[in-house]
Formats: sequence, structure tokens, C-alpha cells
Amino acid sequence: MGIREVDFAGEYFIKIPHDSDLLVSIRDAAEGLRIGAGVFTVIGALKKATLYYYLQDEKRYWKNTFDTPLEIASGIGNIASKDGETVVHCHVVLADKDGRCFGGHLAEGSLVFAGEAHLRAFRQNIRRKYDETTALNLMDI
Repeated sequence: MGIREVDFAGEYFIKIPHDSDLLVSIRDAAEGLRIGAGVFTVIGALKKATLYYYLQDEKRYWKNTFDTPLEIASGIGNIASKDGETVVHCHVVLADKDGRCFGGHLAEGSLVFAGEAHLRAFRQNIRRKYDETTALNLMDI
């Protein structure tokens, strides 16, 4: 088990622009604030969404697309870096008008109707590294 103590460098509230890509907007905000590592929550609504589900036995992602308005019932994630690039890892639970929920790993292409994020920045940088067992890029702690 890896454990790493972190010092918080600051907290930010971010209004995500209408019609923007949610994942890209969070990444752009982190880069603009020069945040190399942190955690965040996000709420709001999406006009359409793309989510991934990781097929553990096959070690690949299954893509689910939703071309309908959805509420962000819950959104959490972290920010790290890999090969000098900012990596935003976000999981969401989305709800339709009938209360049915869909969840997974947020992918680019999820367009914002309205969004608000709370971001906590770390002083230390955290990197992602390829993990042989899972075939995922996990935090190197």
C-alpha cells in the first residue's frame, strides 16, 4: 500500500463555462492555476456525456455515450501528472429526468450545461505511472 502525506496549497471554486468540455475545463483550470496535484468535486449538469467503464479481465475501457441532458449527482476526482502533462481523473454519477443513474470514468466530449467545481491543490506534485498488474496509469506513491 502506498501512502503519501500532502500539504494543501490552496482551495479554489471554479465556474465551468456553458458548452465547454467538462474534463478539459478542469484540466485547463488546474494548469492555469499551476496545480500539479490535487483533488476536486464537481456538480452541475451535462448536455451530453461520455463515460468509460474499465473491463478488468480484458484490461480495456468500454465506452458509453449519452446524448441527453443529465444531472451530475456526484463528481469526484484527482489531478496528477504523467510525462509532463496534467492528468485529470474524474468519476461521475449522472442522473436522467426519471432518476436513473449512470456512472463511470468521465471522458472528453462531455459538454457542460452548468458546472461548479471545488478544487484543493497540493504543494507536492504527484505523478502517474504504468502499473503492470492493472494495465492502468496509477498514482506513483
